[in-house]
Amino acid sequence: MNKSFDNIVIPLAFNTKPADDIPLVAFLFSRSGKLLEKTVVRGDAVEFKTSGVNPRLYKVMVAPATDKKIEAVQSIAELDRFKPYELVLDINREGFINPILIPSDFSILWLMRSCRVRGKVIKNFSLGSVSQDRGICHARVHICEVDRIWWLISKIPDRIISKIPEIIATPQWPFPIPEPEPFEPPVFDPVGPVISELNPQPLPPRAGQFNFTAASEFIARSPALLNRLTERKQTLEENASAPAQLVAAQTAILASPKILNQLNSGNTAAIRKSIVENFAIFHPYFCHVPWLWPYFYRCDQVALAYTDLNGAFDITFKYWNNGDKPDLYFWVEYLIDGIWTTVYKPSVPCNTYWDYLCGSAVTIRVTDPRVRWECNDVIDGDIVWIKTIGSSASVSHIKQADQYSIIQGKLFNHVGLTDVFMSGGSSALDNYRRPFGGTLNFVVQFGSGLPANGMYYYRWSYRQLRNADLSNSPATALTSLHKGQALHKAYTYEYFDVLGHKHFGQNTFKLGPVALNGEDDLYIIPPAFPASSPVNAAELSPLWDQNTITASVDSTQFADGLYEFVLELFDVNGNKLAAIPKPIFQVPHYTSFAPSINAPDEYLLVNGVNADGFTMSARVDNQRCEATIYKIKVNGSEVSSDCCGFVPYPPNANIEVAFRAYHPHNFATFSFVVKKGTCNDALQQGFTNVSGMVIGNAGNYTRDSNSIYREGFSPAQLLGICVAGGKAAFAEHVYVTALATNGYDRLSYLDASDLAAFALEQA
Repeated sequence: MNKSFDNIVIPLAFNTKPADDIPLVAFLFSRSGKLLEKTVVRGDAVEFKTSGVNPRLYKVMVAPATDKKIEAVQSIAELDRFKPYELVLDINREGFINPILIPSDFSILWLMRSCRVRGKVIKNFSLGSVSQDRGICHARVHICEVDRIWWLISKIPDRIISKIPEIIATPQWPFPIPEPEPFEPPVFDPVGPVISELNPQPLPPRAGQFNFTAASEFIARSPALLNRLTERKQTLEENASAPAQLVAAQTAILASPKILNQLNSGNTAAIRKSIVENFAIFHPYFCHVPWLWPYFYRCDQVALAYTDLNGAFDITFKYWNNGDKPDLYFWVEYLIDGIWTTVYKPSVPCNTYWDYLCGSAVTIRVTDPRVRWECNDVIDGDIVWIKTIGSSASVSHIKQADQYSIIQGKLFNHVGLTDVFMSGGSSALDNYRRPFGGTLNFVVQFGSGLPANGMYYYRWSYRQLRNADLSNSPATALTSLHKGQALHKAYTYEYFDVLGHKHFGQNTFKLGPVALNGEDDLYIIPPAFPASSPVNAAELSPLWDQNTITASVDSTQFADGLYEFVLELFDVNGNKLAAIPKPIFQVPHYTSFAPSINAPDEYLLVNGVNADGFTMSARVDNQRCEATIYKIKVNGSEVSSDCCGFVPYPPNANIEVAFRAYHPHNFATFSFVVKKGTCNDALQQGFTNVSGMVIGNAGNYTRDSNSIYREGFSPAQLLGICVAGGKAAFAEHVYVTALATNGYDRLSYLDASDLAAFALEQA
């Protein structure tokens, strides 16, 4: 280059010629980090057109051009994920830039390797008494590579490094949430739930490769760190909820004088060296300290995959040849109402597959309640399979006739109730005790022979049979359940972007309502495939869920009680069908759900050997629970004149504990707990703690007509292991859990709870 600096020409070559050619691209930044120019490296030189200024005032970086995403880079931060090499420019006496040799480490690193990633996205679905893992189809799986600590350690500020010994020395479980840190790096993912299981695969050990001076070796200046670690290890061991990995890490640190010396040195270089050399040991601490994550864990997306009809994905990506296996993190999106929605995105540090073995299977378990059981197999023939209310409440598990049982001494009628198991419930309490509430979706699968001219439309109708107390309600005619509501059925299709990458889109088809031949609220029976008539979807590979939400109704508009729901069929001209062959109507198998069975007569509008439609009964209840804890009474009277909770008692006193756990129609369970100080007094808890349905007496407690539970205790029974002191403090908590479900979830917004405290002291 001449001294006029017309162009910037930089002689450039590899110190060791790589085994394969590596295309390079060079970036020219201002000192403030603004991108001025980028150009392809040709031959043995880089030439920038920028001129007029001394080239030493710029930052020049070179990176491999094998990943086309590098073309979109606009900043140094964006370029960093491509592992660039920064050129140090040196101008000789003739005014030319001296040749620059790219280190051999980079010629090896930039020779990217291929890795096949395969796996499955699943979710567990409960259908009646059946629980199954099912693949989630058409989910979008983001595959990210997590950078190893030696790429990040030099960028972590000293003020963060200096806090590490304190975190290691005095870990608490659960970790407290500190004041927000003023960190510079962007956060990859929002602070997710801190879980007790650290990660899908254990973090592998790594030999230190970072250059530190001999000053990193120190003799511990005091036994303080050792003493604190020893005390904290004992505390963690006594805490049953503390992760075993955290206790193991504490043990490993105590067994290493070198780690103790480095942490106790007060020298940030020594602490950095210890972090790099022992990251596998420190990781259990860092995993549970969210404000550290942006500094110690960075994640870049390397691949995007879509699951097939079985929930499986299989894709190959390129990764840096740094001598390690890739460390992979996964998060998942799913099309919900036409929008790609995140349904699985746990914290990066605790959910990374360290040293992922390329080609091995990964199982991603989704729990998001919005993800439905879709992509079912097509069923052949003229079939109408009425499956569920919501995604879980099998119609075969809704009691269709009066059936009585004795619960806590009270008569209970199970008609119209479901036994579907819900999270947070008890299998013992799910024996046909749940009514329906909230928004109810009626799910049906139609066979491949439909629609046909002779069976083209459907309609749901309803009427109330009984009141909330199960007394008969006035006789009424069937009324359309739809009330003119528009229903659409969504389907997915494939398309390719300008780079040839496959993606999925979504469209919808309107099922109705249609008014025809004097009949309102008719809805088209959807075909098995959207490409078929009458949908005629023109997109590439259109598919939809074989399940169809045939009606969606807000049950809060109904009075509580027992309802009949009727499904009727119509021909293409809108004529209501009668004398339909019974086998057309199917319901789930009671035990296995699938295959379906012919609907029993109790589910049919029987017309001789045929049927005029499908019918089922279901109880609707949207009532809220109530919960109250009352003041403690001594010998029948309240002795605390204020809200402070001190309860003086005489010898041989009767101390009454009382609370209210209520639901207007008894569709709730409750749990009442009395906790004494920090004690774990099993004997006292056996006297005071109780659970059950809100219908009648439970444990030692007697329920009155207002659903108030009362029981008297002696001072010794309550004081228990504290009886010698004659006093103790107590907390009381009652939680009333609504049993109602919408078929997807329990309606937890109907729950109620109360909390109180009191202290016993001798009068």
